[in-house]
Amino acid sequence: NWDYGKATQERLSLSVQMAKANKLPDGFIWTDADNNDIPMTSGELINLSDAIDQAMFTKGLQIHMRQRQMKEELEKLTDAQAVMDYVVGWPE
Repeated sequence: NWDYGKATQERLSLSVQMAKANKLPDGFIWTDADNNDIPMTSGELINLSDAIDQAMFTKGLQIHMRQRQMKEELEKLTDAQAVMDYVVGWPE
């Protein structure tokens, strides 16, 4: 269970640079979202970083598409009450 986001990317950045240069120390660990220390090889850390990047891209795209959808829906509303009643968020 890994967390992801800009802060995680920033924390990972230097470690990934070291992993790509094969300079991680023996016994290197990364801490997961539940605060567990997980031993990592260079390859595993790089794969984790790639997965985090992919997750962030996917979530960003979902947000963008939902924003576009809401904009289209709002543009079709014809009165103030309909706008006030519009529910912003993710469809269930």
